[in-house]
Amino acid sequence: MASSRLNFERQDEDDLRDPVPRKQSARESRSRTFKAALPALLLGIGVTALLELGSRLGLVPPFVLPAPSAVAGALADNFEALMGHSAQTLLEVLVGFTLAAGFGILTALTMSGVPPLRRMLMPWFIASQTVPLVALAPLMLVWFGFGFEPKIIIVVLACFFPITVSLFDGLERTGKDHLELMRSYHATPAQTYRLTRFPAALPALFSGLKTSATYAVTAAIFAEYVGAYQGLGIWLQSSASVRATALVLAGVLLSCLYSLLLVWAVQWLESRVLRYRNPERQERSF
Repeated sequence: MASSRLNFERQDEDDLRDPVPRKQSARESRSRTFKAALPALLLGIGVTALLELGSRLGLVPPFVLPAPSAVAGALADNFEALMGHSAQTLLEVLVGFTLAAGFGILTALTMSGVPPLRRMLMPWFIASQTVPLVALAPLMLVWFGFGFEPKIIIVVLACFFPITVSLFDGLERTGKDHLELMRSYHATPAQTYRLTRFPAALPALFSGLKTSATYAVTAAIFAEYVGAYQGLGIWLQSSASVRATALVLAGVLLSCLYSLLLVWAVQWLESRVLRYRNPERQERSF
């Protein structure tokens, strides 16, 4: 105990004496993030420039593929209306994604802890993924109407399976050495899950969350497209019915942006939760 206390005191003294490495590490992290995003950013700029050039040269009719500048103009001119529809869609996404994450985590933990339940439920979960949402969405309208509930259910159904399977797989892949160590300490099953299994499965959980984040916005828009009073799905449907291609692409652009933001939010949470896995921090802790 005395030696560990001494190590923490030395670490605190080092941090107080030399705050520069922390600032350098933050700058290096931002630089790495920018360098990682630079190729995708350059590709997007290049594709946008080519589409703009092709539209201005008349290679593609505007009603088929409008210029990016026309899409940006449609987005600016209808920004207030688009934000109103976006608020409804984002509410459905956030509520559905949160519920799917909660149900998925509880289900994975339960199946991992109760093998008979796992053998009972897993085949049904797999079978549920063979049922297309195209067939389920109209039934949701018949059962629950045009309100908020059917959209939430569709988002939960789209996001639940990747989260559940990813976390369950991570729980089952916990190292045998770690489990033997917990048994040698006579740890209870709850302690084993809290101290060993669940922390070891966190990377798998966040992998499932990021996969589900890419489905959430699409599922909400599809549910709205089938039947709703407000949302980006209704915006896309009404714009497509009058062949307003620029307005359709403006809605598509926003849906892509919201999907990216949700994935980035999950990645940010992952970096905070799994910060202890950073080798630089591990080196500073010794």
